[in-house]
Amino acid sequence: MTDSEQVKAALAALADDKARTSSQVETDARRADERPVASGSATDYRAVIERAVTATDDLDAAASFVKSVGLDGLERAVERAEREVSGLAEDGREALATFERFRVAAQGPVEE
Repeated sequence: MTDSEQVKAALAALADDKARTSSQVETDARRADERPVASGSATDYRAVIERAVTATDDLDAAASFVKSVGLDGLERAVERAEREVSGLAEDGREALATFERFRVAAQGPVEE
């Protein structure tokens, strides 16, 4: 697979995350809640956000993050950071925006 094909595949995986049905989202949310990220709930949201921020630097890592944690998990972590008045909330919002840009890029050019 060429680099271009790998990038397209990674972007497609990110785009597919947004196309999931609500039952898939609920199932993934339960799995994410069961998945240990770190000990203690305060640490959990921090670990999720820090991992998301790191994942935005590499498409393969971003696709892996979306598959293992999901954007819903990142959104919950950002909400928790906001409740905790953590400086990581802004980092999490920026990571969410980056994942959204990846998703839009994966959809290709907009036809008018």
